[in-house]
Amino acid sequence: MFFILQKEDRFNFDDVQFAIMESLLKAFKHQHEYVLMQESDFYSEDDSFNGTECRLKDASEFPEKYQKAIAIGEVTFVGKVLKIFHGIDNENAIEVPPCLREFRFLKRKYSIVPVWDIPREGRYFIKDATQQKSFSYKGELENFVYDEMFEPKTNEYDLSLKFDYDHLYQISEVVNVLAEFRAYILEGQLETVSHFAGDAYLLPDMELLKEAIRIYNEQTDCPKSYSIDLMITPEGTAITEVHNFMCLGLYNVNWDEKLLFAFKDGWNYVLNHNTPQTEYSNFED
Repeated sequence: MFFILQKEDRFNFDDVQFAIMESLLKAFKHQHEYVLMQESDFYSEDDSFNGTECRLKDASEFPEKYQKAIAIGEVTFVGKVLKIFHGIDNENAIEVPPCLREFRFLKRKYSIVPVWDIPREGRYFIKDATQQKSFSYKGELENFVYDEMFEPKTNEYDLSLKFDYDHLYQISEVVNVLAEFRAYILEGQLETVSHFAGDAYLLPDMELLKEAIRIYNEQTDCPKSYSIDLMITPEGTAITEVHNFMCLGLYNVNWDEKLLFAFKDGWNYVLNHNTPQTEYSNFED
């Protein structure tokens, strides 16, 4: 396999994931090939009447093998590869997939709604449920949501947060989170469960996790490899969200070559499915 591995010289870059992936690629260098790239490498500086202008490169400006490359890095970096070589504008977020939107897995009020159903007040968690890692907020919505967020951007330089009328948004009840874990499922099988926040003495309900994996694996659009984020609340273990194996934070450092194939599985999911987000709400239940 051929990988494009992101390496940026900036403070907030995920050096842990980079180190894990590069060490694996070096260890299995006889089976896999990789190159290091930065986001800026996907842009070309063209001379224009007004000076230097940047444009996203075309696939023809890269060697042919890049067409089958698997990109590993941040959302915007991976997005450039999807756009240039596959014409895909956005990797759709999975959130909690429809087959797991039951109270036994959610254990909270949970909804995915269009812009016009976003409440203006109340204590909620809110995030973009269509675009990966766009924004999130937890607290009193009257302190976060304001009228201008529902208006379109005035120009390309407007960096203020605006709601997109083509997107769906997750609005959920704020609950008391006692501990958080990430379960990694590789080739449909549970590989490991990693603690990443809260009380490490609390353990997730493994029977609930096993059932969630079984149900999700039965879906035709289930990624071959993915993760399930879990939280432990006073009501018990709940699913926070599911992630495809792309732009995925690694909370465990002990991996083997299966991790490389998991990222290939994630790439194939986007190319073959990239399932659009769907509306849901249990607020009236």
